Amino acid sequence: MFLFNLVELLKYRNVSSKLYEGTVVTTEVDNKDDPIEVGPFKEATFFLNCTAFTGTTLDVVVYTKDPAADKWHAIATFTQLSDVGNEMKTVAANLGDKIAYVITPVGAGDKTLTLSANFKIM
Repeated sequence: MFLFNLVELLKYRNVSSKLYEGTVVTTEVDNKDDPIEVGPFKEATFFLNCTAFTGTTLDVVVYTKDPAADKWHAIATFTQLSDVGNEMKTVAANLGDKIAYVITPVGAGDKTLTLSANFKIM
């Protein structure tokens, strides 16, 4: 069974979405228990924008799920942040059916950021 027919898919060739927006202090943000369904999309561009930064460093990784082995695999690893800034990562193929992200603060301090994506069908 197909969730979308061709006409519906063509309407949504590009879909932009905020995956995470907020401040990270000392607790890791991990949405693997509530992943994002991206089945009809084949590629994506991920955007990380950090607007406020105190403390040490911050790691941000986007994962895809292997449905057969029930394991997560990194598909986009951002450069470790140590200050405000932004970065873009492109996944040109093999996006998978589900994605998740893990945001890991190293040390105390406030890190305010947005992680967003532009998903593409072709």
